[in-house]
Amino acid sequence: MQALFHFLQPELEMVRRRLDKETSWRKDQFLGFVLPTLNEIDRDFLPALVLLSAHGQGYFGPRALSLAAVFQLIFLASLIHSRVNQGVAMQTLMGDYFYTRFFDLLCRDGNLEFLKPLSRLICRLHLDAARHQEEAAAGPVVCGGAYPEKDSGRVSLATEASRLGSQLGKTGPRETRTWQEIGLMLGRLWNGEAVPPHSCRVIADLPPGPVREGLGEIFLFLNGRLPVKKVMVL
Repeated sequence: MQALFHFLQPELEMVRRRLDKETSWRKDQFLGFVLPTLNEIDRDFLPALVLLSAHGQGYFGPRALSLAAVFQLIFLASLIHSRVNQGVAMQTLMGDYFYTRFFDLLCRDGNLEFLKPLSRLICRLHLDAARHQEEAAAGPVVCGGAYPEKDSGRVSLATEASRLGSQLGKTGPRETRTWQEIGLMLGRLWNGEAVPPHSCRVIADLPPGPVREGLGEIFLFLNGRLPVKKVMVL
């Protein structure tokens, strides 16, 4: 994945360091709790979407790094809450801890304008998690504490990461809709859903440059079935 997010690596590394700082605790403090193990795409996907959408609208400041960390904290909290078989009390408390860190970051780093949409997003994630728990209770037990591979919350997170990241820059209603479409399309791919090949047009219509190239690479990585000749315009 380093090749995929090559030109974002310096910023993504800053986001990772920020996340480490925000979630650090003594190793012996919570012996029964282990952070979710993320693959490389899950580790960087949401932060990359925030950074790409912000850069696409001309913003390159520290608020983008903070918002990227915020989305990853929300994602981690949602994964922790979904661990229905690893102790409900501990998972709830630690998931809420990650959500609290997100509120703290918004307050400290000048992103309070996003409090309302992110609060609504978290409400949707909680309702989705509650539905998943009801389904898990009614059906087969999930083994090993693994979280579901397909989760509608991922689509919502990607959509908002792209939309809100773009609003750090100079974004009008038309640009906001474009970035929302990009996030929705990539979020569906991230969630393991099929999207029609022509959906990449929303990326191809962006101005040439590293932002469009980065988004095109993400599209190709998540949708390996797309023929090369269909994406040459990217």
